Amino acid sequence: MLVFLGVVAGLVGVIVNLRRLEFNAEATVHSVFPGIVAGAAYGGIEMIIPGAGITAVFVAIALTLAGRRGVKTSESGTAVVLTSFFSFGIVLSLAKRDMSGQLEALMFGRLLEVTESSLLESCLVCTIGLVIILASWKEQVFTAFDREGAQAAGINGLVVDLLVNCAIAAVVVSASTAVGVLLVIGYLVVPGATARLLVKRISLMIPVAIAVAVAGGYIGMHMMMIDAPHQISPQAAVALSVLALFFAALPVKMLRDKLTTGRTDTGTDNVAADITPPQPVACSAAAHGRD
Repeated sequence: MLVFLGVVAGLVGVIVNLRRLEFNAEATVHSVFPGIVAGAAYGGIEMIIPGAGITAVFVAIALTLAGRRGVKTSESGTAVVLTSFFSFGIVLSLAKRDMSGQLEALMFGRLLEVTESSLLESCLVCTIGLVIILASWKEQVFTAFDREGAQAAGINGLVVDLLVNCAIAAVVVSASTAVGVLLVIGYLVVPGATARLLVKRISLMIPVAIAVAVAGGYIGMHMMMIDAPHQISPQAAVALSVLALFFAALPVKMLRDKLTTGRTDTGTDNVAADITPPQPVACSAAAHGRD
């Protein structure tokens, strides 16, 4: 499960990093919580993923609509969505007195107690997220570097935003029973950010992000074998392992920047120049027609 989740989260994380959707990812992580609580309260553990999945659809739509205006308005709308959904989940969990003690498990997951049915459901939702991000990959990258140009080329920005929010939600839902809705943010943000530190091209960011996510899961599971006075949480160990890889990449980037400082004429960090975007074919063709 962690391997497949790492592959999908790595791909989605690259787009999250390129499009600067970290706040959207954080909002999704918290906003699906009422669906998890409702599923566990009224259908048992087996209904956590279906409940979270239904809620995730509404969350993706709400975040997409909240992001249709300016940056400041978009962030305010995203904050409203996060607060509304998460607070409703807290109220719902406390209203069910018989499950209030399971609040920590719902938020942080139970990696070692995942059932076969939950595993199958998680893989299915994760596959949906993988299909969505692969089907819209070119449009996502184009929009990340030139949103106006993408719209001029005929790309529907609303649909692209909705698809990326659905992909993010799919990763969150699929990981809800394993690493929990709160710690999954590490899988969505850190691998892409680590890849951004180490490489300069999107084609290289993809395998690096996937490797970081998968390696974090592998290292985290092995950390459980360490003799410690207290039991080590597997979910926390996985999240810390991914973060450790990020911090390990920092000195590598600093060393690379120091070695390449003398070769560049300017020290500015131009994102578009640093990472090669896909060629806007439609725009190029239009320009050729004018000539």
